[in-house]
Amino acid sequence: MFQAISCERLPVRTFRLSSPLVSLVLAGTAWLGTLPAHAGELPHSADLSYQVTWGVISLNAEQHWKLEGDRYTLSTELKLPLAFKNRRYVSQGRVGPHGLEPATYEDFEVGDPKPRSVAKVDRTAGVVTYGRTAVPLHEKPLSAGLQDINALAYQLMWLGEGVVGKTVPVTNGRNVVMHQFSKLPDGSASYAGKSYPTQRLASTSPEGGFEVGLAPGLGGLPLRIVRVQDGKTLTFTATQVRYTP
Repeated sequence: MFQAISCERLPVRTFRLSSPLVSLVLAGTAWLGTLPAHAGELPHSADLSYQVTWGVISLNAEQHWKLEGDRYTLSTELKLPLAFKNRRYVSQGRVGPHGLEPATYEDFEVGDPKPRSVAKVDRTAGVVTYGRTAVPLHEKPLSAGLQDINALAYQLMWLGEGVVGKTVPVTNGRNVVMHQFSKLPDGSASYAGKSYPTQRLASTSPEGGFEVGLAPGLGGLPLRIVRVQDGKTLTFTATQVRYTP
């Protein structure tokens, strides 16, 4: 059962998506053709607070999503104990006809302007460059539908159950691995004495799985996220939600 969540709905605004790049359409037609029309709209903004378990450690995290036109930014900051620097994960890209199209993903130690690891997408050249910044980066052909681990939950908001049975390439800045998705039994979250149904989607991959619990009654936002980082499982449970549809 999720913790109580405070939620503030703000005025509705609309946005228009720009035309997709022709090169991406040609490269990804076969894969994209297997996905249905999107299931949910992405919010213009969202600010979430999470309680996080990371192994035996209990932490807090903040996540901030912003969509301006068709350009998005998602920042997630994990607040570590005093002996360690906080970690911040930043995703940027655009929203196209099939959801999120990442441009950059960066993993920072807060206070250090140079990211620990990155992933950069060049859609014109059809390549993704990624890896730890302390060593030479890797380059490989861009797989259609590529996502980054930080913003993956928002792509699942867009796709909903349309992702079930599909394989999605995902980068964590250090590698690119394939995630095979399935649907878990629906869950629920309690808020102000009301139970909100949650849609649970999960994946398996060679580097660990991913799970999200989306609440349609709260903007479809991710109230629970489970992901693997540095060999450890992080479980994010939302404690506060504010969003603009």
